[in-house]
Amino acid sequence: MNAAGQTDQPLHVRAVGPLPDETLRCFSHNAMGTTFEILVAGHTAEYARQASIAAFEELDRLDGQLSRFIPSSDIAQINALPVGGSVRIGAAALECLELAAQLREQTTGAFDVTLGRPEHLRVDRASFAATVEGRGLAVDLGGIGKGYAVDRMAELLGEWGIETALIHSGQSTALPVGPSAWELELRHPVRDNESLSVIRLQHRALSGSGTALRGEHIIDPRTGRPVGEATGAWAAAPTAAISDALSTAFMIMTPDDVAAYCRAHSGISAILVRGTAGVNVMRFGEWE
Repeated sequence: MNAAGQTDQPLHVRAVGPLPDETLRCFSHNAMGTTFEILVAGHTAEYARQASIAAFEELDRLDGQLSRFIPSSDIAQINALPVGGSVRIGAAALECLELAAQLREQTTGAFDVTLGRPEHLRVDRASFAATVEGRGLAVDLGGIGKGYAVDRMAELLGEWGIETALIHSGQSTALPVGPSAWELELRHPVRDNESLSVIRLQHRALSGSGTALRGEHIIDPRTGRPVGEATGAWAAAPTAAISDALSTAFMIMTPDDVAAYCRAHSGISAILVRGTAGVNVMRFGEWE
């Protein structure tokens, strides 16, 4: 499945030392088929807990709107529509669908939440309506919804005055809150218990996708076939929603196309791993 859940845990999150004498507090919550975590420094345990609870409540609210598995969600209601049917959707679903459409165009269809049928869905911002215009439509926001939720949670923590924190969704997408830098270890996509690299992350999000644990579960929506030689891909981007989507797309795109994408879009970087025997690691864009 393209655009759907990255549960291979390609990241290993650990703090780097801008505040070495401060206690790092960790809070977790299960949603969207994985475990989200918030790491907070610089506040009392109670204040950090209350802020994290508020962020997790926002996460649950978004899950209720974006999950295709919850019958009352906006996405499930779209998938249940007959051809020609319309439904009013909320801001979260609208924003995800609009961003997904932009990324589908930019990646020439490598990322597609309609699973190869973009012409079968019409979204109208003025009326907040989604209309099904063809048979066989199945919308799946699994490859962008977690990142979108991380972005919204980060905004909420900022409103609480949290200035040093990190949010991650099942160790597949991570986003710092505030100016502090964090280290994220990239798990090797082929060799168990090995690290591929350590990335210093600041002021942008990082997402990863791979085939090590779940095999060929990422499908190219343009062909309906599993990805070929790709075994791992990581994308850094200004927002978690974008990095989430691009890590999936970069598994499908050729290295030349990924390189061109990074050159054409500010703030985008990529690491690709190809092959299972002689592993070929390629880096594109700027990395600290």
